[in-house]
Amino acid sequence: MPLNHPTPPLPISALLRVQMRADQELPASQAHQVLLHCALDAACITPRTSDLRAITSIAELDYQAVATVIRWLRTLTDRR
Repeated sequence: MPLNHPTPPLPISALLRVQMRADQELPASQAHQVLLHCALDAACITPRTSDLRAITSIAELDYQAVATVIRWLRTLTDRR
């Protein structure tokens, strides 16, 4: 059954959007970056340009490590 309402696009940071290509599938590390940016956004943390290297390094880790960081970011959101 088709969805009546399409899923809204993920809020992708402008800092990350310039690195993405719409005509290609996202490699795992870029998908992880999107997940991390969404988690940061949900925690009301705006990444600075100087944070991109750390985000990229975390995104290159396996999914379990990225998921752990996202869970930690959610605890920050829960405290607010």
